[in-house]
Amino acid sequence: VLIQESNRSGSNSNTRILYLDDDVIYPPHLVHSLYRASERHPKSAVAFSGSKLRSHFRQIKHSHERRDCHPNLYFRVGGVDCHEDREVDIVQGFMGVMVRLGFFDVSEFVELVRDDTMPLGVRKSDDWLISAHLERRNVKRVLVPPHDASVDNAPQLNPVASKKDALSAYGMHENAMTAASYLQQRLGIWNNYTFAHVSAFSEDMLDLLYCEAGLRRRCPNGESYLSVTAKLDQALNIST
Repeated sequence: VLIQESNRSGSNSNTRILYLDDDVIYPPHLVHSLYRASERHPKSAVAFSGSKLRSHFRQIKHSHERRDCHPNLYFRVGGVDCHEDREVDIVQGFMGVMVRLGFFDVSEFVELVRDDTMPLGVRKSDDWLISAHLERRNVKRVLVPPHDASVDNAPQLNPVASKKDALSAYGMHENAMTAASYLQQRLGIWNNYTFAHVSAFSEDMLDLLYCEAGLRRRCPNGESYLSVTAKLDQALNIST
């Protein structure tokens, strides 16, 4: 969705772009709410879903605030478990994100996403690519609630277009880990965080990682979530 605007010099850098997914049923207030949020934060990307980064994260979680702890990266939804504007690191397109054209160095961004040597896990992580480019450009990302607190902003998957909840899909956590470490190194960003290099994991460690994600067939000897998390922490020299 393009909302075209130009300033007095004729530049279109203020043109707003709303990007989202094609398998979600969106509420009627979406464009209006994000437009108003963009007016409040003219120098920031605004979104209905986002997360602060956490060192040593290995899993992607949402829906229940008790999951906002190690080893999880917890994504909040504006109006559901976030009721005020909050600065985040990663914004998610599945709930809608509004940016301005001027936030991007278009040639630099195109060069990044067209790089054939990029790991597949990074290429699949479009939210991370956009958020990382904005971070490099010193453009803040802000998680916002709807303009009207009484409206329902819970995401609704389109049952015809989507067969699974992408937030919970197995493999998303590994892609996110790959993207975090790769983009940190390539773009020189997020240097106050420490990320695991999942590409260096042995097969045994990958089994533990997927067991921790809830894929029981990868759990060695029927181990529990807590014991697997402790083993991974020990292998990665993480103290919590």
